[in-house]
Amino acid sequence: MVDIMTALATAGQAIKLAQELRGIDKAIDAAEFKLKIANLTVALSEIKLALAEAKEELTGKDAEITALKKQFQRSAETIEVKGFKYKKGEDGKPKGAAFCPVCEQQHGQFYHLTRLMSKDVCPHCKAVFERVMIYGE
Repeated sequence: MVDIMTALATAGQAIKLAQELRGIDKAIDAAEFKLKIANLTVALSEIKLALAEAKEELTGKDAEITALKKQFQRSAETIEVKGFKYKKGEDGKPKGAAFCPVCEQQHGQFYHLTRLMSKDVCPHCKAVFERVMIYGE
């Protein structure tokens, strides 16, 4: 995780350097002035990099939060019967084919099982289940 405190400490150092530059006496030699400018430039570059990393991390966390909210919402719209989740009908009863429990648990995704011969198969992960109840729509 990006350390915001490090970025803030570096910003503090940059501000201190800028204040020192403002107070420089005309008698100071050019080499010392150039050194302070170089230090200020490095500090500002470190701040910029740390803030860019923080922004990237926050963007990733926002995406993760959005995905979790969608998963939670989807989960609230389902009903569980004998270990399988189904879409919840307006009457609160299960409706249609079951969702694949493997995909839900491993990826947070909901895929309806498909009936093939006497088995039910997930079209995504290819998990196979013995005939799972299908409720009328």
